[in-house]
Amino acid sequence: MHDRTSKGEALLRHYKYAIAFVGILLGLCAPVGSLLFRGFLAGPFSPEWIRQEVKLHEFYYVYMTFGTPFVFALFGFALGHFIDRFFTQRAYLENLNSQLKAQSIMDDLTGRYNHRHIIVEIDKEIERARRYKHTLAGMMIDVDEFKKFNDKHGHLAGDYVLREVANAFDQSIRKIDILGRYGGDEFLIILPESNQEIARIVADRIQKTLAAKEFTFKGKTLKVTVSIGLFFFEKLDDMDVTGFIESIDKALMKAKSLGKNRVHSLA
Repeated sequence: MHDRTSKGEALLRHYKYAIAFVGILLGLCAPVGSLLFRGFLAGPFSPEWIRQEVKLHEFYYVYMTFGTPFVFALFGFALGHFIDRFFTQRAYLENLNSQLKAQSIMDDLTGRYNHRHIIVEIDKEIERARRYKHTLAGMMIDVDEFKKFNDKHGHLAGDYVLREVANAFDQSIRKIDILGRYGGDEFLIILPESNQEIARIVADRIQKTLAAKEFTFKGKTLKVTVSIGLFFFEKLDDMDVTGFIESIDKALMKAKSLGKNRVHSLA
């Protein structure tokens, strides 16, 4: 439906000259229509009557023949110009609205969902899993020793690495999984319709990918590792956003206490 509307708007924008041309055609029809109408009212309609009518009202028909098409053409062009401006402004406002909406839900640094919106997504997925009797898993990911990394390499290097880490996550998760930056160097991933095996496979893939990956920033080779707390939610009757976050956060704390650069799973 939206595509059809867009095509229609494009036609209106690109055919304002055509609208003016239609105005000219309508204007040219005006004297003919007037002549026919006056002939209908006058009674007998014949070539002789037409000659007399045109001769008697010559100025009127000259004006109708040339003036009316000109006026109609101006009106058509003005209408087309108005339509053009209307749809141009509407497209601008729609684009601006889309940008503002994206900015309200996306993290500026990584381009992934921000803290506020990932909370919204958790709530939606809990409700969806509860309604359709599906399972749900989640993971909290922390970049190990990130403060020390920033102190050593600088915050610009840290920002670069966070962006690249987020890109690496995209390569490891499924299309239905939902990624967001929870805050600082912590990321949160929601895994809808996941059993324990699938969730563990995704978490292990992320951990191993980051452990082996090297980043290059201004000629320097940089490495980071991540700790992952994984929780599999089989029963969601009493689950809410707070319980979801507390569960995966508890698993993350355990992974870090066991030495970092690992996955720890709770269920």
